[in-house]
Amino acid sequence: MARSGMSKAALSERRLRVRDVMRSVLLMAVPAFMSSLLIYLMNLLNYIILALFSDYTSIASYGIVASYTNLAAGFFVPISMGTGYMLQRALKAGDAHKAQSVIDTMILITVPIGLFSILFAYLIAPGYIWQVVTPEEIKASTTMFLRFFSLTFLPILYFSVTTSVLIQSGERTIPILAEISALALHGSFSYIFVGLFNWDIRGIAISAIVSQIIASLINTHQILVVRRKSIARPPLRIDRSIVRKLAKEERGLIAIAFLGGVFAIFLQFYIDGLGIPTIAGFTLFFLFQDLLFIPIHALRSPARSMSKEAYERDGNDALIEIMNPLLVLAIGYSLLLIPLTRLIGPPLFLMFSHDPEVTAVGMRLVNLVSSYYIFYAVSTLLTSSLEGLGKKTLLTIFNIGFNFVARILVLILAAMLIQGDESIAICYPVSWALCTAAIGVYYFATYSRTGKYSL
Repeated sequence: MARSGMSKAALSERRLRVRDVMRSVLLMAVPAFMSSLLIYLMNLLNYIILALFSDYTSIASYGIVASYTNLAAGFFVPISMGTGYMLQRALKAGDAHKAQSVIDTMILITVPIGLFSILFAYLIAPGYIWQVVTPEEIKASTTMFLRFFSLTFLPILYFSVTTSVLIQSGERTIPILAEISALALHGSFSYIFVGLFNWDIRGIAISAIVSQIIASLINTHQILVVRRKSIARPPLRIDRSIVRKLAKEERGLIAIAFLGGVFAIFLQFYIDGLGIPTIAGFTLFFLFQDLLFIPIHALRSPARSMSKEAYERDGNDALIEIMNPLLVLAIGYSLLLIPLTRLIGPPLFLMFSHDPEVTAVGMRLVNLVSSYYIFYAVSTLLTSSLEGLGKKTLLTIFNIGFNFVARILVLILAAMLIQGDESIAICYPVSWALCTAAIGVYYFATYSRTGKYSL
């Protein structure tokens, strides 16, 4: 009887610990989910406007431009994330002067970086459109759209950096309200420019510029409030030591972002060779997939921060107690997506494309890839946990090896042997599976309860 009682007590204690873990996860994941959802809705609005007032050729042009903007945005992510990390360290150390220098420097460098990104995109647009073998029917409109849309690079970078600053300063509400305001303005202006003025995809680009600038102005106002409240007010200038430190700390992420952007362009080359309906189908497939990945991405922040805290507190045992519920949650969600995508995919694709051929392409891709989302979910969480544990160099090697080298080799081989849209998409599940296997072996061997098989 005593043994049974101890077992029940131990089970109750374990349930309480799991409950506490999930409560902490929700506190961090919900804001991340909402932030990602707002960003996604900004992108979704573009597709809605195109679906209402244009046809799938405009969606194809949008997808081709999105491949280039992924490369540009990849360079913005390390700047935004680096801003948050450096400011967080300065605030934890109680160094108000350093914190304000980080804020000033990171905001100021967004201007030259953003302007250079715009100029580079404007000049390279015709070459990029030619390089990815864009169909002749949409070459002119796609080139024009890329040049217009590149004007959003500066306000997007500025908004992401100022949002990181405000979040680390404890001002979470203002960036969310700014993003909601931008979302509302973007929807209204897109309807006016595209629906009423018939500006086609140019109207979407102009609307995005206006809405992002207004959101940036809202953030700027709050940044000035934070600066006035600061006890330290260093000269408003770029601190070169902070820039060098950012470049050194984020060089791995910058390399991954660059390679990811290169792969997106390489992938677009293969997609464009299959015709406009296939380009549109892939564009809508990636849109749909981004929505499905938002809950998984929202778990990255708790996995990263809670892993570090748990490991420092009680080693491997505490780390395992944190990660097991997260992995179970992510795996359960991934398995749920398999029937869900087959149910809601066809009406969504048809609603956006108004074309049965585009819908058929999109659903073939979804049916192929969604069964392997479990690998993406597990590798994403294990990667985030290793980031929190300080394994940046190892992760850079894994990312380059599996998410770039292996993926591009599979893409080339499959395109040669199989051909068609599924041969292009198959590189994703293969790279996810390989990455999950490699990271999983390392993680569960190194951080086992006994540590016996540590690598």
